[in-house]
Amino acid sequence: MKINTIKGIPAIFLFTLLALSGCKTDLYSGLAEQDANNMLAIMLNQGISAEKIVDKKTNTYTLSVDKSSIPVAVRLLQEHGYPKEKVFSVNEMFQKDGLISSPTEERARFIFALSQSVQETLTQIDGVLVARVHVVLPETSASGQQVKPSSASVFIKYHPAYDLESMKSEIKLIVEKSIEGLTYDKVSVVMVPAQLNKIEK
Repeated sequence: MKINTIKGIPAIFLFTLLALSGCKTDLYSGLAEQDANNMLAIMLNQGISAEKIVDKKTNTYTLSVDKSSIPVAVRLLQEHGYPKEKVFSVNEMFQKDGLISSPTEERARFIFALSQSVQETLTQIDGVLVARVHVVLPETSASGQQVKPSSASVFIKYHPAYDLESMKSEIKLIVEKSIEGLTYDKVSVVMVPAQLNKIEK
């Protein structure tokens, strides 16, 4: 039987290689459209072949890449802060067992909601990869006076390509204005540049 060849390579073998090279593996699924678009753009800009597929039932997206590109793609996306950590709602984090919540539960819900809200705002700043906000609200004494002032501590990991150190004052102002009773001097901010590895393709 005669086998057609292309420059000495059997055509059937070449076809198999081409077919395999076009196969992609799901990298991340259940993504929101904005995150999927951003992640896709990051990979394409680095020359990684990727595709975005929508799941119409859940209105979420899946990103797929060539199997050989998975290690590079994962590391690249992690260095850009993706996939973003899911922001849980208060009801998701604190499930109610009864119809009436205790004052302690309501206080925990309120503090949690404040922290999540401020974190979400900070992650919208270009270059912010990870943001953590810990809020301390004063207990009220029996006489109605606050035992100690409110305070907040902020941790930010950012992409070194962005000069976020120069924005520390603005970040403190965002936190101060987001929490009632908090003063500027009671907001501490720690900013750490991410350690990025050179991407080898």
